[in-house]
Amino acid sequence: MAKDKTLVLITGANQGLGFYAAQQLAATGEYHVLLGSRDFSKAEKAIQQLAADSSLKVNAQDLEPIQIDVTSDDSIKAAAKTVEDNHGKLDILMNNAGIAGAQAANADGTGPSLRELYRQHYDTNVFGTAVVTDAFLPLLRKSTAPTGKRIAFTSSGLSSLEWALESPGIYSGATYPVYRSTKTALNMIMVHYARLLEEEGFVVSGSDPGYCGTNLNGYGGVKHPREGAKVLIRAATDVKDKVHGRVVDEENKEPW
Repeated sequence: MAKDKTLVLITGANQGLGFYAAQQLAATGEYHVLLGSRDFSKAEKAIQQLAADSSLKVNAQDLEPIQIDVTSDDSIKAAAKTVEDNHGKLDILMNNAGIAGAQAANADGTGPSLRELYRQHYDTNVFGTAVVTDAFLPLLRKSTAPTGKRIAFTSSGLSSLEWALESPGIYSGATYPVYRSTKTALNMIMVHYARLLEEEGFVVSGSDPGYCGTNLNGYGGVKHPREGAKVLIRAATDVKDKVHGRVVDEENKEPW
């Protein structure tokens, strides 16, 4: 029964990292996963795909579709109301929805302006995530699960100021300026909630899943997203001392 399991909401879970995180959590039999998507039908389709995947068995009853568009306050409020009506609380919120589009305006003036590109990225990756977190806080506060009151943010190694200044290649500060700035901002939001909610027993963390091949980057990453999903789960479920107020990665390095 869903009421006997830890209740998790993952935004942007119909594909990529969120999709595989939902699969891996559901496969344990310990979680009931709310699979969030801007398009409800895509969430339903994703659940069908997971149920049919023989590589890692899941019970479709442990997965539940939910419509949530993080760029729409009305959609976020409706999603929170749905969770409240159906479950009365939430144990873990995994803020995973994000975009990575064009990083510079076209020289010929066609297409979105640089201001618009920044606005689009921040609306999804930062503003939307902050609004989702705030909207679901009342339900997270009602969690009585031993591993409850958890908030995890999907960040990126590209958010590191040190890497941007000192690293070559993709981690150089010359690459992905719009996207990476949103993840740096997201880290500060994570730290804000970590400090704000610590006395209430919350565990708040971020994850660096690595360069995974997803729709976000045109499937150009060097890792399969099922591997990156393990880091998202670690941030959302590992013991407080290892993750709280930190961004953690797959190699269990000292968090940064």
